[in-house]
Amino acid sequence: MILSNENDDFQEVELTLGDPKFEQMLMVLNHGITKENASEYNFNGNDMQEVGESVWAVPAYLADDFSLFFLYTQIGTEDWVVAFAEGKMQTEQFELGQPMTTGKGLNVLAEKDMDRAQMVTGFVNDISKAGEGEWRMIDEGNDEDGEK
Repeated sequence: MILSNENDDFQEVELTLGDPKFEQMLMVLNHGITKENASEYNFNGNDMQEVGESVWAVPAYLADDFSLFFLYTQIGTEDWVVAFAEGKMQTEQFELGQPMTTGKGLNVLAEKDMDRAQMVTGFVNDISKAGEGEWRMIDEGNDEDGEK
């Protein structure tokens, strides 16, 4: 169950992994990521790394044909969010693609590996359960998908 804060009225929204509307869900953190707390977001034996100004990444899924990374980043509203980006090997270096909302990234992963997608979703839900963030539904036209 996910709470949506549309029009300042909290309402329960039943969305599940794979649901197209789930792509509008964004995990918004109630604090930023720093060198001091980054290790709290390590995932599956991989360490979080700072990959840009106010951008931290850690692999969520690595395979020969597809890679997905958690992106912890600050967006234009000054909120810190959990987003995702595909990783691609370019000519001589690894690059991250366009950021996706939390829900979209999880749905993309579900198409590749449902078991891993459920594991990653559990990790994101644990952030909410620990009181470190909350799920929010964003408007389709809203650019809260991790881009500045």
